Amino acid sequence: MAKNSFFVKICDNVMKYGIFALVFLMPVFFLPWTSDIFDFNKQALLLLLVFAALFAWMIKVLILGNISININKTHVAVLIFFFAYLISTIFSKDQNGSFWGWPRLTSESLFTIAGLVIFYFIISNIFSKKEILTSVIISAGSCLFSILIGFLQLLGLFVLPFNFAKSASFNTIGSIGGLGFFAAVFLPLLIALIIYFNNKWAKIFFGIGAALAFVFLIFINYNIIWWLVLCGSALFILFGMLKRDILNLRWLSLAMFFLVLAMFFIILNPQLPVPEKPIEIFLNQKTTLDIVSKTIKESPIFGSGPGTFVYDFSKYKDISFNQGQLWNIIFNRGSSKFLSIVATTGVLGAVSFLVMIAMVIFYGIKFIILQKQNKSTPAEEKKENNRFVILTGGVIACFIAQTIGYFLYNSSLSLDFIYFFLLASIVGLSFQERKSFSLDPSSLLNLAVTFVFTIVFIFGLGLLILGGQKYAAEVNYFMGQSALATGNIDQGIAKIEKAVSLNPNVDIYLTNLSQLYLSKISVVNNNSNLSKEAKTRMLQLLVQNSINAAKIATDVSPKNVANWSVRGLVSQNLVGIIDGADGLAINSYDEAIKLEPNSPYYPNQKGIVYMVKAASLAQDKEKSAEKDQALAQAKEQFDKAVQMKSDYASARFQIAMIFREQGETDQAIKTLKEAMTYSPNDVGLSFQTGLIYYQEKDYEKAREEFERTISLSPNYSNGLYYLGLTYYELGQKADALEKFLKVAEINPDNQEVKKIVNNLNSGKRPLEGILEEVPPQVPIEEQPTEPKK
Repeated sequence: MAKNSFFVKICDNVMKYGIFALVFLMPVFFLPWTSDIFDFNKQALLLLLVFAALFAWMIKVLILGNISININKTHVAVLIFFFAYLISTIFSKDQNGSFWGWPRLTSESLFTIAGLVIFYFIISNIFSKKEILTSVIISAGSCLFSILIGFLQLLGLFVLPFNFAKSASFNTIGSIGGLGFFAAVFLPLLIALIIYFNNKWAKIFFGIGAALAFVFLIFINYNIIWWLVLCGSALFILFGMLKRDILNLRWLSLAMFFLVLAMFFIILNPQLPVPEKPIEIFLNQKTTLDIVSKTIKESPIFGSGPGTFVYDFSKYKDISFNQGQLWNIIFNRGSSKFLSIVATTGVLGAVSFLVMIAMVIFYGIKFIILQKQNKSTPAEEKKENNRFVILTGGVIACFIAQTIGYFLYNSSLSLDFIYFFLLASIVGLSFQERKSFSLDPSSLLNLAVTFVFTIVFIFGLGLLILGGQKYAAEVNYFMGQSALATGNIDQGIAKIEKAVSLNPNVDIYLTNLSQLYLSKISVVNNNSNLSKEAKTRMLQLLVQNSINAAKIATDVSPKNVANWSVRGLVSQNLVGIIDGADGLAINSYDEAIKLEPNSPYYPNQKGIVYMVKAASLAQDKEKSAEKDQALAQAKEQFDKAVQMKSDYASARFQIAMIFREQGETDQAIKTLKEAMTYSPNDVGLSFQTGLIYYQEKDYEKAREEFERTISLSPNYSNGLYYLGLTYYELGQKADALEKFLKVAEINPDNQEVKKIVNNLNSGKRPLEGILEEVPPQVPIEEQPTEPKK
């Protein structure tokens, strides 16, 4: 018996202190060795600790032969919400991403929701009233710690020793707005804790915390955040008035202060002389509603799948979006948490979410209202119960404020964790009665519980192992990216190959690997230490690997437009190297257009493919008709891109190159000038205009454009090179020498530049003894844009 008690105590400690640690760490936790330093690592922490707590509880139940749970209707609502996510994941556009999260939204994945639901059941079913209150206090302390770090960062006091943290926008929640959301939600709880504690130092601590939150909110000064402060403060005042028989109403003055402050900032919107806050970019409500409505029409019941809002945005964004400066940013969240839920989990997910929060709010308020004073209760116990009711009111006010926030703003894993914690705390505090069931060794109930526990243990442990493998893959991927940043392409490829072997279902690993193989081709080509046979062998392997990796990425996640974009770009770069590459590129961009029909990028890229094809036919006079057709097809695509985005300088530049190829120099220059009105600081446009003037021997105009090019980019070697040639043709030989000396300084190993400098010093023409021809003009290509958060 003593041995059993020892094991029971160990299980209790693992469960209790594991959850306490989780409650404190989730808002502040991050690790520097993954691409997503926040939510990906928070998910790993969440799943590790909740499964450890769950396993400890199951072992304890089996040892004691008794199971005690809190039975109420809210549990059913939470389970329905979970199953809505499960069904939506099954029918998702990206099942792997919807289940695991990364590289889709980690906070929206089924794996994360499963961890949050388990966490909810542990808090609401297993924790005692005292343990829940302890958790609430720990959570408030963690909140204050997060706000303190974020506030110091905002002031430029970088307290963390990581390079990525040397920024005013860095905090442990995610965005500045997210941290403000976090602080606004916790204000009612901080007020409740000031009232709850009799201890002077505890009151001072949480008073300082409330003051810190107050100052931080003034610094960031977001209108949405002030609405949350107003709602939370009003709710706390309302609860206080309902329970004025147990609450000294003087304490409500603190909540009233925050209420009036919020009204002041909402109505007058003053701009205070505080350090400039980082800019936060997110979709507006109108754009999100439009995307959500189109998504729901296509998949009304189950939505597009958890975490796949990025697909909905790409497919359904309005063409007018192209006219803004942010046209090439891909948003993976809607303007609010609720609208993202509607789009990604459909009517089923949205309704289950609304039912869940309605039940929690109903039972929470009902609990507050029904708490009555009992005259026979001892005075000390009465005071304790009163304090407990006040604190519960603070928790409910926080929960309702965050619920309102979910309709106005998006979320993160830290915020979702706090939401489920508040939800679980309300249920656990409102329903204190537990039902116990004896697990008699010979009973069917014991058999059923053992069977269920076995399933949970095996699947839970299996998911943790698979999760650990995926975590190791992400660490290797990050190490590969770090190696590439230092110029070590071989180590970068090796690490990302390791990541793919550990987790072959992550498309971003495959697309990056495909582009790395492509980059390695030029490295091998320039390696003079390799024999011709070895070089040919390596080049063939790299080409094949690049194509295969890009293809596998589209097989893994065919609805991700970024995968087709990379596949098209890879094939595009192999035109002229392998047969049929142009057709593969065109087909890939066509698939991308189906997934993102209103983006001008893909027609522009198709046009470039046709131009590259035309360039490859230029030397064959028998194929002049085929070349003309390719140029016509290219112009058709560039015209489409310009129709979608009138200020698309890249497409206008390509049109100018077509005119130039067709001998219409004046029209080419006119088109380039038009492009420059839309993109006046584009170095490439300025350089190409100058180059046309130079080739037409209009050296004065060429000089003007090349000088403009250098003013935009002083170390642009091509600009300096041609400006030097232009100066020579204009008789400014000293200026020409000066420019070529600058080119030589930037490119010290370039033998051609050294020869030009020697020629100029010897009084010869700069290109004497050098093949005098203008390098063939290769169309400027844009790099594919990855989704930005």
